[in-house]
Amino acid sequence: MMKGRPILGVVGGFLFGLFGGATLVLFGAIPLHSDLLWILPLLGLLLGLILAAWAPFGSGSAEPATQPSGMTE
Repeated sequence: MMKGRPILGVVGGFLFGLFGGATLVLFGAIPLHSDLLWILPLLGLLLGLILAAWAPFGSGSAEPATQPSGMTE
């Protein structure tokens, strides 16, 4: 069973790769006919899925917050 939010990770990773590729084209870093424009969204999709499967990043065993010692009710 996968924990986290895999759909959100996939969508977010794909959009990150898509807009990252568009930015590289607009700034002239890569040509418009480059294969990197197909690879970046797919890598973003895969990375988003991996990060979503790994989330939540903490161990989940955090102690509850306590009041400072000088405070009284």
